[in-house]
Amino acid sequence: MKNKKYYSRRIIQIIILIGLLFLLVNWRELVFHLRNQCLSVDIVAQEEMDIKLAERIDAGHRPALSYNDHEVAWDGITGRYYLPQNIREGNIWDGILSSRDGTLYWLEDEYFGKYKEAIAQGHAFTLYCVDGASWYSCEVVFTGMPVMVIETEDGMEIDREGAVSQARMWIRDVKTQGKQYQTVNCQISARGDSSKGFPKQGYKLVLDKKLSLLGLRTDEDWVMVALWDDDGLIHNKFSYDVWQDMAASNSVRKDEGTRMEYVELFCNDIYMGVYGLVERMDGKQLGLDKNDILYKCHGFEVADESIEEDFGLSVAYDIKYPREYDRDTWIPLKEYLDVCAADTVTDYEQAVSLLNMENAIDYNIFIMLTWAGDNNLRKNICFVAEYMRDGTERYQMIKVPWDLNFSWGQSTYEGDFDRKLYQPQWIEDPTLWSFDIQAMYQCYPDEIQYLTQERWRELRKHVLSKDRLFAMLDEEFAYLHGSGAYDRNYVRWNEHGREKWKDEYIYEFVEGRLAYLDGYYQDFQE
Repeated sequence: MKNKKYYSRRIIQIIILIGLLFLLVNWRELVFHLRNQCLSVDIVAQEEMDIKLAERIDAGHRPALSYNDHEVAWDGITGRYYLPQNIREGNIWDGILSSRDGTLYWLEDEYFGKYKEAIAQGHAFTLYCVDGASWYSCEVVFTGMPVMVIETEDGMEIDREGAVSQARMWIRDVKTQGKQYQTVNCQISARGDSSKGFPKQGYKLVLDKKLSLLGLRTDEDWVMVALWDDDGLIHNKFSYDVWQDMAASNSVRKDEGTRMEYVELFCNDIYMGVYGLVERMDGKQLGLDKNDILYKCHGFEVADESIEEDFGLSVAYDIKYPREYDRDTWIPLKEYLDVCAADTVTDYEQAVSLLNMENAIDYNIFIMLTWAGDNNLRKNICFVAEYMRDGTERYQMIKVPWDLNFSWGQSTYEGDFDRKLYQPQWIEDPTLWSFDIQAMYQCYPDEIQYLTQERWRELRKHVLSKDRLFAMLDEEFAYLHGSGAYDRNYVRWNEHGREKWKDEYIYEFVEGRLAYLDGYYQDFQE
């Protein structure tokens, strides 16, 4: 039988083990409090700092900083360095800050003890660097969002007309293990049509080698969405995430679309604001097979049938996959449009043979729910012509949305693409159908009604429940605001996009639209 000494030793061992685990988990916080340091840099009072600066001269420029042995983002407009922190997992300052110019000292600041508040408010800390004869000073802001820095050759401005600039890119991602810092040479160019005239420009980014950025796919080809025309910075990201969830819940293999992550962009030492880093919509992203075809619609123009080589479809469509194609590659799109883009579909079986109905019903529900007014009439849709493996040598069309800033009640203000306005009257608007399902409904209402009602009931149980959608919005807004990037973006661009915007608008739209469609789909009013 074990005696009391044995149990006493065991209790002591357990207490020691718990203490060691506590030290292992909280060592950074203990160092911060016991040694009065942040990022391994001493925090000193103003009086002590004055003594260190005495008899030294001001070098007149900022010190060179290294964070975890790598460079630090700098904004020449505000004269501040920006250091990312992982606010989703941490609550204490993380990393090591150093300088080749001398010894660093933080000026005492109560916000060192207010981790989340300091980051969310974009609080600027004062940092000094002291060497033998000189001293330097600067301000440092901690951000809760990854940062990307673009340095073009010779510091040349990126051409707004689309000319390619040679550059170097580095990115600091505080949450992806093993990829916190990555750097690569790249080519960058302006992208977009009407958006090329916006002060905040979107970009196409091509890396010299394939990298996985911000937890997204491994690739060299990326899209940088400026979010200039996305009030609240939420419509694109939320829409992509909702579509991904819907597509993942059906049995269609090639319709999940793309993903987006937020990043703060600096270009040639100028802070550019919050951008969306987006995976490119291509054959790789959609998992296409060698016989599949990917079309992207970029306009509302009607096909010019006098152009024989592509049936005139190239006035509004591009072929994104495969890379090499001929006139026959356009045939699946032409056959689909001839039948399903008509005012009414008169042959249901023919339409069903050309259209993946599971995807088509999901797409129509998605367009109706989001009121994505720029994604229902072919434009901003990627069309996947999936080659059927049933021996029929036919194709079925699958649709995937792209560019979703006009959604959840947001639209242009009096036709001005540079200004947006929330439209609450669309909460109870039944008119925004996907063009092909609307054409089929005209002659075959019973079939479309049945498929829609069944799918809506299924989606509302979880994927499109109010609680789930609200939780997604809560998480994104907590991140945008908690990182400090939301306010910083709008300060940078003189409040453009925030003058008439309130975050609660999208909650109001989601709740109201779900309730409206519950009734609409139950009765299926025309």
